[in-house]
Amino acid sequence: MTLRYCLRLAAVLLLLSQGLGVAAELWSTPEGRAQVFEAFVDLFRDQYWSVDYLDWDDWAERHRDDALAADDRAAFDQVFRRMVFELDDDHSSWLGLPVESDARGDAGALAQPRLGARLGFVLDVGLVVRRVLPGSPAEAVALQRGDVIVEIDGEDVRGSRSLGGALQLLGRQARDGALSLQILRRGAPLRLEAAPEPLTDTEVESRPQATMLDNHTGYLYVPTFRGDLVAADSHRLLQELEAQGARSLVLDLRGNLGGRLSQVGLLLGAFLEGAWTEAESRGEVAWRGRYLRDGGVGVSLLEEDGGQVLSRTSLEAPVRFDGPLVVLVDSRNSSAGEVIALALQDLGRAAVVGQPTSGNVEALRTFDLPDGSRVMVAVANLNGINGLVFSEGVQPEVIAAEDLRQLARGFDAPVAEAVRLLNGLPFTPGKFF
Repeated sequence: MTLRYCLRLAAVLLLLSQGLGVAAELWSTPEGRAQVFEAFVDLFRDQYWSVDYLDWDDWAERHRDDALAADDRAAFDQVFRRMVFELDDDHSSWLGLPVESDARGDAGALAQPRLGARLGFVLDVGLVVRRVLPGSPAEAVALQRGDVIVEIDGEDVRGSRSLGGALQLLGRQARDGALSLQILRRGAPLRLEAAPEPLTDTEVESRPQATMLDNHTGYLYVPTFRGDLVAADSHRLLQELEAQGARSLVLDLRGNLGGRLSQVGLLLGAFLEGAWTEAESRGEVAWRGRYLRDGGVGVSLLEEDGGQVLSRTSLEAPVRFDGPLVVLVDSRNSSAGEVIALALQDLGRAAVVGQPTSGNVEALRTFDLPDGSRVMVAVANLNGINGLVFSEGVQPEVIAAEDLRQLARGFDAPVAEAVRLLNGLPFTPGKFF
């Protein structure tokens, strides 16, 4: 850390000790804008994971005049937003000044009743159920992935010309209370009566789900690593799958945009033990991710070479699943949602089915600037401990993608390919129908 940055950090602490309101007004004078701008540039020059990622001096020069000439806060913020966008690393982010949360926002989110399903639309086919969210009205009436909603309260969904139009119809009818749904399940008609409820995304979309695909193949879907209980819920569901006879597993990460590495480490502990990633920063290994068992407790560690622990997260009564494993990914996967597949692939613990991913695998740290604004900086880039370059993305052994028309007929291509691999079949089950 440079002396210049240390001095600027001291200024930050002094200003914050005098009150955020005073610090936040720094932007209103040329001197204050210069102070914030130089602290921002110093952060990236001194903390960004790659010293040579950009010519940092040239980057600063091209934006300095705009920052100093900003005549309102929005224009000042926009300069920093452009500078971060120019990095094109998909992780670093301008957060700006903290905004006080409004409790009324949460109440507003609860105001609209929802069915609780992720839906796609196929013209002249209907609304195709892609996911049934846990704890939702859709789950309560046993709606299933691949079901096709063709009528809502007697109105034919297939008359809609787009997903937006079909969802508007669903939302309009949901506000009136109970829904009568005519669906097709693998071509067979079925009527369901659902009672939409107010739901927030965090309540229903971040929770792992599990089921049995057949008598010995379990299926675990993990949509995100953003919550504190993702790993705990996953271990609990794995235990339930094993009790139901699961001897092999499909781990579905499709659409997972990442989250906390501590949760990734704990989930990986269900399948392996020891080091699983190295974080490169400024040409050196900054820290390693490692999982270990300490008695009956699973521990996810981020630790430096000398053994200093940067982060420690524990989980009571973890599961260890040693059976065959296939991981599903798609092109939407990002960050920690890629890292878990890459780590399992690097260590030879799992095969991967799906689509290549982008390799967006940087670790972040949030910093405060002298005016109280905040910026997230990519301070490390993750790699495999056996030399796999994580930033090249996941390269599946088998390429397969979800197709809504096929899903509407009961065929999920990536899941079918995973089952084929796990069972050593010479054909893809369910493909020919």
